[in-house]
Amino acid sequence: MRKILTCILCMLSITVGAQNARNILDATAAKIRQMGDVRATFVATVFNGTTEQGSTRGTILIQGKKMQIMADDVKIWYNGKTQWSLMPESGEVNVSTPTEREMSNMNPYSFLGFYKNGYKMKARQAKLRGIDTYEVHLVARNASNINQEIYVDVSKNDYTPLCIRVRQDNDWNRISIHSLQGNQHFTDSDFEFPKSEYPNVEIIDLR
Repeated sequence: MRKILTCILCMLSITVGAQNARNILDATAAKIRQMGDVRATFVATVFNGTTEQGSTRGTILIQGKKMQIMADDVKIWYNGKTQWSLMPESGEVNVSTPTEREMSNMNPYSFLGFYKNGYKMKARQAKLRGIDTYEVHLVARNASNINQEIYVDVSKNDYTPLCIRVRQDNDWNRISIHSLQGNQHFTDSDFEFPKSEYPNVEIIDLR
């Protein structure tokens, strides 16, 4: 009987943990949506296993699925369908239609669209950069899922996202968010390549 009761209590604790994790992400998603157009500064780092492969810092503008990224070594405009990627040193801008996998690597808020389905999750209290946080850990239920494992760190005080880590195969992508400003006012042109500002850049269409 004692073993049965112990098992029941364990099951209950797991259920409560999962529900708390879901509530935390729901609150985070609601906060982001209320912020409207967002401007954020970030540091993005890529790991193979635990070995850092490289990092970059910059500013990102987000309006729904649209993005503009101004980073150390690359500038990206994405209007929800077409992406322009400019590496200033190359003198070329590549035009493409990115895949879901590629977009989830770049947009720190891509988790808002898929965390509600297909993931087991749990949460714990932690601390990041001196801030009290909730760390939500998501693990895909299906081995074919693009994003097999995700960690989302949000401020315990106001549910502001601070860091998102995503595993795809053995690679980890970490996006640390260092400032976040909501209620910005962007236009469609902010998310499309400004040809007039780069008259000498060669445009390579990869679509």
